[in-house]
Amino acid sequence: MNTAPHTTIRIVDPHTHLIDVSISVVSSTTMVTLRMPVWTPGSYMVREYARHVRDVGAMVGDVAVPIKKIDKRSWVAPCQPGDVVTVHYRVYAYDLTVRTNHVDDSHAFFNPAAVVMQVDAYTGSLPVSVEVPHHWAVATQLDLVQQTTLHGDGTRWDYVASDYDALYDAPFEIGTHRRAEFFVADVLHEVVIWGSGNEDWPALVRDIERCTRAVQAHFRTIPYTRYTFILHLADGAYGGLEHCNSTVCLVDRWGFKRLRDYEKILGLITHEFYHTWNVKRIRPAPLGPFAYGTENYTRMLWLAEGVTSYYDNLILCRAGIISHTRYLELLADDLRTVRRHPGSAVQSLSDASFDAWIRYYRPDENSNNVSVSYYIKGAVAAFLLDMYIRRWSDGTRSLDHVMHVLEQRYRLDAPGIPEDDTMQALIAEVVGGHRPAIDLFFAQVINGTDYLAYSEACAVVGLTDAWFNGDDPLCTIGVTVRQDQQRCLITQVRSGSAAEAAGIAPFDELLALDSSRIDATRWKARMAEYQPGTKVTIHTFRRDELRITHVQLDTAPLDKMELRSVAYPSGEQAAQYAQWLRMPTESEG
Repeated sequence: MNTAPHTTIRIVDPHTHLIDVSISVVSSTTMVTLRMPVWTPGSYMVREYARHVRDVGAMVGDVAVPIKKIDKRSWVAPCQPGDVVTVHYRVYAYDLTVRTNHVDDSHAFFNPAAVVMQVDAYTGSLPVSVEVPHHWAVATQLDLVQQTTLHGDGTRWDYVASDYDALYDAPFEIGTHRRAEFFVADVLHEVVIWGSGNEDWPALVRDIERCTRAVQAHFRTIPYTRYTFILHLADGAYGGLEHCNSTVCLVDRWGFKRLRDYEKILGLITHEFYHTWNVKRIRPAPLGPFAYGTENYTRMLWLAEGVTSYYDNLILCRAGIISHTRYLELLADDLRTVRRHPGSAVQSLSDASFDAWIRYYRPDENSNNVSVSYYIKGAVAAFLLDMYIRRWSDGTRSLDHVMHVLEQRYRLDAPGIPEDDTMQALIAEVVGGHRPAIDLFFAQVINGTDYLAYSEACAVVGLTDAWFNGDDPLCTIGVTVRQDQQRCLITQVRSGSAAEAAGIAPFDELLALDSSRIDATRWKARMAEYQPGTKVTIHTFRRDELRITHVQLDTAPLDKMELRSVAYPSGEQAAQYAQWLRMPTESEG
């Protein structure tokens, strides 16, 4: 077994967008093997981080030795037992996402899984040093061991990770970021922000603290001793990635003034913070310890991401950040999206989870027809499950109680949730029986593609799902269009639609409707002129070949939905509604 590798990460010339890395290890064999991860936990796609590695070299003591690349992510260097082997390389870092690395003259952000090679077969603790310009600070969830001023223009920050999982889970934000802190339950929380826009910095920190308190009130323990929120502000950006004791959120720099945009930012922060419990501790068994060279398959992202997506807005409501009315609007949006999504009848939630590696992060023009989002449909499934748990338990239990049991049983140092019927058994334990009904729910909603009926679930809290047409046309051919400069392109064709039956395909250029020129801005208005059953003539180009197609218009599905209170809610419905949307009391939390 090799001794503990020491990794040194240097930000020398940030304007080159390069990260310099050296890994030194005392070898116990005649060969040292290093492997670059291909993905980052929490983002389920192989990203091939080795493609950004360059200038790989190796030294034994002071002598250069050959180093050979043996596959897409692995290198080997010859040595003798007891030799000190140092492998050095550089990583190109100019991709501003929460999953990758970004270095310029204003900061350096990196995910260690996208920077640090893994010494083969090593499983112990890992000392890590970060050398940066002297005026730059470092923010990370790892605890600082020592800070040293270097000769010249630099500072070294020393850390130790308990293992590769801990290292790869700890993003670094380095630069002249702004920093604020607050305490909740005597635990330090820090907020660091890179970039600027129209944010009100003090108000943003206060609202992050409100979100923090609300999530903590939902659970029963605080599983960390310090927490770091890292925020990146950039034009039109959006995304987040969870970690054990930190999160990284990339948001639109101009998204802080308009209320709907700001609530989306706070919802993202709440979502990622909720993952501190659900995913990083409460996790499916395949999600830790991780294999970094291949896909890590799970069928339970409906729990990891879907349940989290259900609770993010619900917790904002319970905390008073958004109103009950607004929360019901957001929930109705999800319910409507799932009901109208053709892929819901094709792919189950468990299959969507398993296929995340090849589908969710690689959508194409046919994705809506064959796949579902484990975020949105998972949130809808969680809402339905919450309502049915309330019904099965005669109003004494909810999905909150299931999460509390999961929190107690599946800690970070414990094995994850088995991918069998453990969840069904646990829910039956919480509600006191009803196993056949629970098994049926899982067969239909989690593992099946059955039509999801909302009315019974909504009735538990005195609501009804009211569907109507709104201002949209009464008829459709089942396509989505987009204006691309002077071209009106058909981007999607719905399965089973009139357009599909008539042979219209994605990427056809839409030219005319009944011999009159058409573009994306007029398409909806023109459709409103017709009645279902009308036959129309559509001119398109496909690969610059003119096509004339006759299409009989379908009746448009009801496209609007509101969650409305029933006319005369019972006392039990009113009590469940209040319990559902309120913060737990101190005795309950």
